Amino acid sequence: MAHHMYFILTPLDDCKQIMFKETIEDLEKKVVVALNNENGSLKLMELIDSIEKLGLSHRFQDNLRRALEKIASTNGNCIGQDEEEEEEEETLHAASLRFRLLRQYGYNVSEDFLWRFMDSHGSFMRCLNSDAKALLSLYEASYLAFEGESDLHKAKLFATEQLLKLKGQETEVLDCVDHAMELPMYRRMLRLQARWYINAYGKQKDANLLLLELALLDFNMVQSALKRDLQEVSKWWQHIGLASKLCFIRDQLMECFFWTVGMVFEPQYHNCRVGLAKVVMLITTLDDIYDVYGSLDELKIFTEAIKRTKCDHVLFYALLGGTLTY
Repeated sequence: MAHHMYFILTPLDDCKQIMFKETIEDLEKKVVVALNNENGSLKLMELIDSIEKLGLSHRFQDNLRRALEKIASTNGNCIGQDEEEEEEEETLHAASLRFRLLRQYGYNVSEDFLWRFMDSHGSFMRCLNSDAKALLSLYEASYLAFEGESDLHKAKLFATEQLLKLKGQETEVLDCVDHAMELPMYRRMLRLQARWYINAYGKQKDANLLLLELALLDFNMVQSALKRDLQEVSKWWQHIGLASKLCFIRDQLMECFFWTVGMVFEPQYHNCRVGLAKVVMLITTLDDIYDVYGSLDELKIFTEAIKRTKCDHVLFYALLGGTLTY
């Protein structure tokens, strides 16, 4: 990673941010219209899934909730009246996607939907073996299993086995399959996953160009917000001077800030990110004092000194930018 001092000296382009904001607001309105007007359950679920994976869900929380409520109320049936759509709803891809989205948002959904795709012996039907899109949806859904849900565990094993056989073959979702098999979606950092998916989504023939444009603008806007946060934390870290006064400690501000982005990347959580980064840096400093620098006798004295000190006052003073003296 680049040294954090670089970000203090790098100017921010506020004019571009204003221009992006106006474009984003216009695109947001169009996405909301699409969410409200989409009647086909599968198309609506795929739209929601794309919004999630492109890192845009923080912009449409209320709209997504309403759309999912509509999906949940259909119990797997088609929202509209199109018979072709209704038949498509019964595919493994549609059923797995519906299960994953609803469970992800806290709905009470059962693993029983899998029974429709099993034979009388409890094994998944052979006709599913080469359906990469359905297998990928099943694989992603299986990671939301609760303890004791044996059918979802069986689904994970089945999907993993079949997807490994399809690796390297020319399929519409080849990049997504390879990516998922490398590391499951739910073990990835949301911002990094969004950055990867923007590229992958742009290669898809049926990509929603409106969503893609919004995702690119949103990613850059969020990056700018994170950059402002990092500048603020970097100035604080430089001001309190621990790195220069305690030469043995790890100067890992970038790593600590990156960790906070993994927890909360949404722009509105500025205070949370900045506060967490400061706390983690102070904890890292204390950790290095105990693990690397101090002898046993020194650490005993240091520990007693901490016990006699009103630590909450000292920590809050440091967090607020006070200069520490030694």
